[in-house]
Amino acid sequence: MRLLAAAVLTGATASAQAQQFNSDNQWTAPHGVGTLVLTLGQEYSTGVAVAALLPDTEFNIGMTRFRDSPEDRTDAHNSGIFYVKRRLSENEAGNAGSSISFGTGINPSYLSSGEVTDTFQSWFVTYDYTMAFLDGKVTWDLLPGVMLNLDKDQENETAWGFTWSTRAAVYDIIPQSAIVAEVFGTAGEAYAEPTYRVGVRWESPKLVLAATYGNSFDGSGSPRFEVGLIYLFGPHRFLCLGGGC
Repeated sequence: MRLLAAAVLTGATASAQAQQFNSDNQWTAPHGVGTLVLTLGQEYSTGVAVAALLPDTEFNIGMTRFRDSPEDRTDAHNSGIFYVKRRLSENEAGNAGSSISFGTGINPSYLSSGEVTDTFQSWFVTYDYTMAFLDGKVTWDLLPGVMLNLDKDQENETAWGFTWSTRAAVYDIIPQSAIVAEVFGTAGEAYAEPTYRVGVRWESPKLVLAATYGNSFDGSGSPRFEVGLIYLFGPHRFLCLGGGC
């Protein structure tokens, strides 16, 4: 079996995981806006609801359905996610700044040797720093974080991990779209193989669609092909384009 090590399900927010990317940026939805996130992939599928109940703050709750994976000796199962994201700073253009996320749950992007970890046995905190270049045509996200698994291998052992993730998005090559690439992994007791993901993300004021392919560098075959969408609804339906969110 594989341990699904908790780390930020950063894609749960409108600005990131909604397009099934592991990395996030500093952006949070305007106060009062809700977001629906759906992804469908070869390894797992996810649904997440996001609510900006406070200014600069999002509350994320969702569920992931993992498929049977004989090569990983992982049975089909469900796991939940709940976390809060708080924006700390943002530039005038809205395409750079920082945020912090913390909560509990299983991130399907982080895999390591061991047993499946229950949702409330896994906790995480992640800091995000977003930079913008060429008037927002290129953005770069850096996400260091810490995770804690309270029941490693179901033997009441505590396992710590340092999560890392970085993502770059390039706009204006494909109209109304971004070409996105990222790498991520976990160091420490809850080690996860370094993994890459690449894809294209189409953006409109209230709907975002994405198609990606990912794999670990050791060739273990996860997360492979995925498609996803996000939909923003509420009194302020908009999404910053050109790296602005």
